[in-house]
Amino acid sequence: MYDWFKKMRKESPVYYDGEVWNVFTYNDCKLILNDFKRFSSAMTDYNEKLPDLRSGKITFAVPTRYTMLTSDPPLHDELRGMTSNFFNPANLRQLEGFIRETVDNLISNLDNEFDVIESIAVPLPVIIISKLLGIESDVKKIKEWSDIVALRLGKPTEIFRIGKKYLELINFSKNVINSRKGEKGDDITSVIANSNLSDVEKRGYLILLMIAGNETTTNLIGNAIEDLTIFKQWDYIRKNGGLKAVEEALRYSPPVMRTARITKEKVNIGGKEIEEGELIRVWIASANRDESVFNNPDDFIPDRSPNPHLSFGSGIHLCLGAPLARLEAKILLEELSRKMEITDIIEKEKIENEILNGYKKLVVKGKKLDTNKLN
Repeated sequence: MYDWFKKMRKESPVYYDGEVWNVFTYNDCKLILNDFKRFSSAMTDYNEKLPDLRSGKITFAVPTRYTMLTSDPPLHDELRGMTSNFFNPANLRQLEGFIRETVDNLISNLDNEFDVIESIAVPLPVIIISKLLGIESDVKKIKEWSDIVALRLGKPTEIFRIGKKYLELINFSKNVINSRKGEKGDDITSVIANSNLSDVEKRGYLILLMIAGNETTTNLIGNAIEDLTIFKQWDYIRKNGGLKAVEEALRYSPPVMRTARITKEKVNIGGKEIEEGELIRVWIASANRDESVFNNPDDFIPDRSPNPHLSFGSGIHLCLGAPLARLEAKILLEELSRKMEITDIIEKEKIENEILNGYKKLVVKGKKLDTNKLN
């Protein structure tokens, strides 16, 4: 796809495909992401139904339609502000020891040949977000629910084909929220349960964090391990740490290929007139390879600086959990580099989704290292 992105950036950077507009350059993508007043995230009827939700007139609805991802200010700011403190870097430092302990436990169970996704990339984010939410970390069940929602992004009608499993997810969120009402817990779920949100919104909020907290981080971890192996950069991690390499993995192999906005008024982008109410696909993966912003954009450069990629978005919708995802990936890559020498990728299977960018399976080969010699 990257060859197509390069072609589109050069020949047709703002392109109408007969259904929606597509934007490919870094500057245009960032402009759209930053300008919420003209380019809205309100893809559902959340704002319109808010009075009925809050007054209790609506008691049954699809909760994942009513989240901060599908809202604009001031509603968006209200929702984000409820839990943003949990995800700021200062507070996440208190979680670092637990993350490192979890990583060590996962790595200690690895053989010389293992599936990165099943062994590390899936369980780590699920365990960590469950800790923050204050819920039981049932890795298999939460991953199953995540796939139900996340892998159907861009395929809205498919949600009705898996109704039983989706209802199971909704009932889980309902029961957890109800069990925390009236409690003054210090976990995210207790904050949500005792907020002024409607019950539908509370379920949507919990499901969003439970899923967004692991699906994209799973992709980040798998993609980063693939990149470091292909480009033989594990020694860089051992010597310099994982901070900059995580950013380069985010740029080079973004966990999410694109997002979308809807125009709130007539706009001009790249010389193209776009009417009010039009859908725009913002191709993050293309923006991250824009030659006008990144030198040698098709090369994986672990110490690239500056690295203003758009993989976590930009503006008010900058990913709430970005600091947590970065911390998890950094610790994992550093510990993995210290304890294993990953040499080859044996087998891989991509996720079949045009929005999410990651693997169902990523089997690698390596060998355990003597950590005493590295210290």
